[in-house]
Amino acid sequence: MRKVLYLGWIGFNNLGDEWMWEMFEAMANAHLKADQHQVIPSLPQVEWKKVSQYDTIVLGGGSLIVPGYVDLVHEALELGKNIVIWGSGHDRLHHWAPSLDGQLKPESAVESASYRLKLKEIMENSAYNGIRGPWTKGYLETLGALPKTIEISGDSAMLMNALKPMPAPRQTASVQGRHRTIGINWGTSYNRIYGGSEERVEDALATTSRSLLALGYRLHLYSVWGPDKEALARLYRKLGQDERITFDPKVYPAEDYVQLLAGFDATINFKLHANLLSAAANVPFVCVGYRFKSFDLMHGLDLADWIVPSDDSQLAEKLTEKAQAAEAWRDGYIGKLEEGRQATYQSLIKPFREGLF
Repeated sequence: MRKVLYLGWIGFNNLGDEWMWEMFEAMANAHLKADQHQVIPSLPQVEWKKVSQYDTIVLGGGSLIVPGYVDLVHEALELGKNIVIWGSGHDRLHHWAPSLDGQLKPESAVESASYRLKLKEIMENSAYNGIRGPWTKGYLETLGALPKTIEISGDSAMLMNALKPMPAPRQTASVQGRHRTIGINWGTSYNRIYGGSEERVEDALATTSRSLLALGYRLHLYSVWGPDKEALARLYRKLGQDERITFDPKVYPAEDYVQLLAGFDATINFKLHANLLSAAANVPFVCVGYRFKSFDLMHGLDLADWIVPSDDSQLAEKLTEKAQAAEAWRDGYIGKLEEGRQATYQSLIKPFREGLF
């Protein structure tokens, strides 16, 4: 019986991390034999830091290619453990710079020699390397840690539609009496965002909301993490009492969010996995680029036109414009999402099909 440890920031009721673990668990249940593999998630009550107890260490979904997790995985590597990188990415307040072709690229990283060496050894000796996006790949390359074999797998939350039924199609705009609705996700990252001011972003979202209301939309304000409630309530208060606005601070399971969002025309999202909920519901979305990981995701999905940096001087205007444009380009947007969904599935199923655990 091989013991497989899934590493992730789980057990803290953060929707995205719990969702990605659920996707791994579903794939493991479908493809690993119960009498040959025992899969153990890194929940708080589990001795997951004692890597000597496990045969395979899976660096799972989330921004785990960072100090701490890398140190632990390297310790496992030195003990001769099998390593699988399964949709992991990098994240930090690591800004971007224009490249020669006019595209935004992350600035070169500066890390300690010890960390760089550990990362290089992990990537070169892992049984499978599936990373979230091209910005993570660029990060590895600048550190000299890019292995010969690596795949941009995408975020594992994109697997939902490959593993479970699609949500019911939304009603079309031609149905009489149907209101056009845009979902707006807001929350907090404790000001650890590009620009350093969530207040400024919140004010921009309030301006965007007023503009969308004036254009005839209804709004549904929602959060994806318990601590987001206070920020969402502030945004709601800034908009005043308006029957066209729904205030929804409850945190739901991923499947319930998808059913909810399936009735929207578009969404504007702050948190990373709010975008992926919209993707699972096949609803076009605009991403507020608040950290490195936002750009990693959107560039990986070939949707870089639909992200606006949180420190953009014209944030409110661009969010309003792009939300309308995303709705108008619905079929093309859904096509991009399906391409990304299939690519993620074909990539992240490989270590299961090839018996790499």
